[in-house]
Amino acid sequence: MAIISSANHGIEIGRRALQAQQASLNATGHNIANANTPGFSRRQVRLENAISSGQNGIGSGVDLEGVTRQRSRFIDAQMRMQQQVLGRWEVLESAIGTIEAVFNEPAGAGSSEAGTMFNEPSGLGLSGSFSRFWNAWQDLANVPESGAARAAVRQEADFMVTTLHQYHQKLRDARNGMDADVMDEVSDINEMLDQLADINSQVPRASFDGGDAGDLKDRRDLIIDELSRRVDISLTESDNGQISVLLAGHNLLQGDHVVHLQVRQTVDDGTSVSQVHYGDDGTRARISEGRLRGLVEVRDNVVPKLLTNLDEMAAGLVTEINALHQTGFGKDGGTGVNFFDPDKVDASNIAVDNAILSSLNNIAASADGNAGDNGMALALSSLRNGNILSDGTQTMEGFYYEMLGEVGALSGEAQTMAENHRLFSSQIENRRQSVQGVSLNDEASQLMLFQRAYQAAARTVSIIDELLEVTVNI
Repeated sequence: MAIISSANHGIEIGRRALQAQQASLNATGHNIANANTPGFSRRQVRLENAISSGQNGIGSGVDLEGVTRQRSRFIDAQMRMQQQVLGRWEVLESAIGTIEAVFNEPAGAGSSEAGTMFNEPSGLGLSGSFSRFWNAWQDLANVPESGAARAAVRQEADFMVTTLHQYHQKLRDARNGMDADVMDEVSDINEMLDQLADINSQVPRASFDGGDAGDLKDRRDLIIDELSRRVDISLTESDNGQISVLLAGHNLLQGDHVVHLQVRQTVDDGTSVSQVHYGDDGTRARISEGRLRGLVEVRDNVVPKLLTNLDEMAAGLVTEINALHQTGFGKDGGTGVNFFDPDKVDASNIAVDNAILSSLNNIAASADGNAGDNGMALALSSLRNGNILSDGTQTMEGFYYEMLGEVGALSGEAQTMAENHRLFSSQIENRRQSVQGVSLNDEASQLMLFQRAYQAAARTVSIIDELLEVTVNI
């Protein structure tokens, strides 16, 4: 009987070995199958010496303790923090690039001064229209009685006005586009929160039923990575494997309960914009990083400042030119005429006055009423170099170039920071893949190792079974 008991013990050791090696083979096959699956975490079988009463000090073989996902919480946290920052800078890079394009008009004939900053080509850009407008007054000063020179002044004024309108509208359109992107981002965030809630509800059940929640957690981590690019979330994980998602300390997800973000329309400077609020208590969401932060930053700070600058230029033109022009004399001796409509002082509506549109003779070239005098045309031309903006500290073109320079600096910063954080993210991802990624060469080696161990265990069971049969038949 001792022999039979010993043989049964040997078969049990073999059975445990077969079970352990089969699990290892299955895990290796799973790894190989998902070698190119985004977000997959390599599986590793945990094997331990079986702790049980053996016979004659031999032991009881091996126990299968379980299968673990090869994942580093520390590296994951680093990656997600980096993704939050990268998401913001990438949006800033793209959005400010859109703003730059507003000031990047096709090339045409114009002054040499235009196009020297911000890659704005000469001719059809705003700087070119300014230059031609001032030059037209200089040309009128050279031939103050010329109808053609007056026509050129009106034509260039109309072109400048149209260009201001276009720039203003393009900036408005860009802002509206960013606002639409904000709504899309919020919609995507809410959808990802719903997906995470669904996974949260499955994880405890999968673990309780003895199943593998690893694939669910892989899918969950992939969603969290993408969510981190959108907004600066933080995470906690409970003992049952469920996660909670927080935004600025406010719970967005707990268990399978989701608090959606809501978009509410408010009017800012005559434009309806989307503000992000928490769906449960209606308070304004505090967003510090991520794509959503970048969009809001450009939409609410960068673009409004540019629109204000354009309005200041338009108001300066209307105020300063009208003040001089009213004191001058037209070709017919008339005076007190506005050159620009005094009631339209914004970049969106600046317009040449109806008196000028109705008759070229109302354009004042003379300062003293004499037909051949060019004093007013010269005075108006000299406004080009006059400090008429920023409380009398900047010229029109200087103000404009400073505005372009500020946007150019923002663009350069965004490009540099985005590139730096892409590099940092790549480095962290490489570290993460060294932990969780699948190496086909390593898996192939493991596959052969487990195969041989399985075959050896199977042979052991077979031999013991044969010996037992012989013993029983004696």
